[in-house]
Amino acid sequence: MAGADLAGIGRRWQEKIAVSPEYAIVPHDNIFKHGLNRHPVRESVFLEKQQLLTRLCREYSDTYLEDCFFGEEKVNHEGEYYVINSCISAPWILEDRQEIHALFDHDLTLVRGIGPAFSARLKSKGCKTLQDLARMRKFRPSAISVLDVLKKDPVDIFRLFAARKGAAHPLTLLTSGLFSPESFRFVDIETLGIFGRPIILIGLGFFRGGELQVKQYLLRDIGEEAPALYSFMQKISDNSVLVSFNGRSFDIPYIEDRLAYYGLPPLPGTPHFDLLHPSRRLWKQVLPDCRLGTLEAFILDICRDEDLPGALVPEWYCKYMETKNPGSLVPIVEHNRQDVVSLVFLLKRLVYEWYERLRVS
Repeated sequence: MAGADLAGIGRRWQEKIAVSPEYAIVPHDNIFKHGLNRHPVRESVFLEKQQLLTRLCREYSDTYLEDCFFGEEKVNHEGEYYVINSCISAPWILEDRQEIHALFDHDLTLVRGIGPAFSARLKSKGCKTLQDLARMRKFRPSAISVLDVLKKDPVDIFRLFAARKGAAHPLTLLTSGLFSPESFRFVDIETLGIFGRPIILIGLGFFRGGELQVKQYLLRDIGEEAPALYSFMQKISDNSVLVSFNGRSFDIPYIEDRLAYYGLPPLPGTPHFDLLHPSRRLWKQVLPDCRLGTLEAFILDICRDEDLPGALVPEWYCKYMETKNPGSLVPIVEHNRQDVVSLVFLLKRLVYEWYERLRVS
């Protein structure tokens, strides 16, 4: 698609967002006036962020984007793109794989035909592990088949649990402890809104040398979306393991949609751990909600300064498109980077919490 066409698309999206933003301001912060809008923003928060926007635009009025973020301009066969690199101390703590396997060996429901009630009856009669089950004539073939899978690569074990338990089940989550730390890809995106609009920032985290490397593909204009997507895809191999928060419903389908729009190859069918659902299952009774920001504050002890609500991201990016002042992009980039980093700590916490609960039970 020609650059002029992409520039025109960018202007049209900017006009649409300016006329009809996807969020609704809640007058006087009255929670009962949220209405049916999916993205309510409290009036006090909106006014506070408008003051922040004014201040940032004033501070960065004479600054170029490239001087603001100290990223790199690169080129691939799709065109130019801009990437911001960060290195964060977040060493991965390897789980004891033998203990995880021992936990799996006690789950008789991995064998077809055995549900929770029947499993409880079998265990009350002394059949406590898959090894015990394999000695029973009726279940021997199925139990041996499951035991064979548990000896294979982590991806095969993940697929077994995803098929028998579901992708959001805690035991499926625990299979993440079997993968190499270097195989994980922590993904979070920022977009201009609902499906079909451009992705403006792709955050990607991965481990190298015991440290978390974060790459952020920031669009300086809409014409850089295709090269940014292509470069992002070069970091996702068949051996990668995706980690996201609500990515199964939003981030990954959105990326797939934009890849298809540009005629780029799809994401490989790699294991994907969406941390939203295991978090809800674990903490929904004790937290006001299970948004990532809430989990950071109550569970991970992470405090964000001047964080930007996701609903305001399209409008703030359009402010940059209109003025070329990078001040409005600063909170967007920081918000995205923290989302990626939080995924690392949340996965580690979820694996620990669910392992301890399931081990005791």
